[in-house]
Amino acid sequence: MGVKWTTVKNRFPDVEAAVKGLDGRSVKVGVMGGKHAWLAGIHEYGCKIPVTPKMRVWLHAHGLHLKPTTQYITISERSFLRGGFDAKNGEVLSSAERLMPLVIDGSMSPEDFLETVGVTLSTAIKEYARDLDSPPNHPFTQDRKGSGNPLVDTGDMIESISYEVE
Repeated sequence: MGVKWTTVKNRFPDVEAAVKGLDGRSVKVGVMGGKHAWLAGIHEYGCKIPVTPKMRVWLHAHGLHLKPTTQYITISERSFLRGGFDAKNGEVLSSAERLMPLVIDGSMSPEDFLETVGVTLSTAIKEYARDLDSPPNHPFTQDRKGSGNPLVDTGDMIESISYEVE
């Protein structure tokens, strides 16, 4: 017994074009620049700020009395970009894997796919940053901010987390 089939339309060229539309492309997520990039870098990696005589006087006037031997104020590392990616990339990858068949069958463009991945990952990292509570702020900082959340003051830095499709 033989089997016969007829192909109505060869969709392989369309599938090949969709896959080529993703080739070499990537999505970059972070604080891409602007006035919040320096603050994001400080929180992501931490830093040591040299104590100047003027700073010592200002801090003393505002209730923080440093020891005479204190030479640096240390801002702890709070890796919200790297940590957020590590914590959330599995969820984002699962979402991307569910969308990939739509790209292959042509019902989603490669550009829309990459944009969706960017929105999903940047949103996940924003949520991670808002929830990050360790290491806590120094009590002096908590009193001045009125909050113990180390990465949230105005919320502007977290809202500046965005993505770029490359």
